[in-house]
Amino acid sequence: MTEIFPTGIEFLDKQLGGFPPGLVVLYENAGAGGREFAITSIFNNSDKFKIRYLSISKPADVVRKELETVFPERGEVPEVEVVSLADFYFKDTLVPIKWVSGRGAGIELLKGEKNLLAKLVEFFDSLESNSYVFLDSLTDLARAAINRLDWESFVDLLKGIRVLCLRNGILLTALLTSEVFEKGKEEEILDQADGIVVFEWSVEKDAIQRWMYFRKFLGLLPKLERERIVKYSVKIDPAIGFTISRIMRVI
Repeated sequence: MTEIFPTGIEFLDKQLGGFPPGLVVLYENAGAGGREFAITSIFNNSDKFKIRYLSISKPADVVRKELETVFPERGEVPEVEVVSLADFYFKDTLVPIKWVSGRGAGIELLKGEKNLLAKLVEFFDSLESNSYVFLDSLTDLARAAINRLDWESFVDLLKGIRVLCLRNGILLTALLTSEVFEKGKEEEILDQADGIVVFEWSVEKDAIQRWMYFRKFLGLLPKLERERIVKYSVKIDPAIGFTISRIMRVI
């Protein structure tokens, strides 16, 4: 069973080795680099182990177009398996299903089929050991759960997914946009995670500065404490993707 998954970010892998199996939340201010971190990791690990991009609300063809354009100077984009639940996300909304369905038909094709959360459970049941999954996005999943399920049941679902990942050696990274939910609900989501990687941005000297730091991470925080690392300054390179440019240490 895989003990650790390389992040695909060279500096981090040299320093930390990678991420252990479990649930890792990429908690970002919109546009701060969490998505780019995940996609860089997917691209750089595509030939190492089985990776699935699980989209909650985007059709598979839209995801593939985004993957082709996210780093415009990268060149050839690695083949990534995309699993989309968009049909089921929009099933009971005002959005016409023909706008988002990959099946090119009306709502009648979805009648009688399982709902979003049932399909999510089905997806995780089908995973083999040592899989790497990127969930885009935990924000959309939580919003759907609030509308279709009571909050406690959604949190229990996250707990169950985490246990499954730990038992089967699966790494699940999930993107959560900050300040969408009230503080209590946000903290309850984050409490389920084995690791929380925070991505923030600020404007400094008329330029956008992006930062990354580890708020929580079982097994990795002692290494960071030993190195006295507070946070990482990051950049999004059009050819390479997510990169670390410098680190901030406690003296």
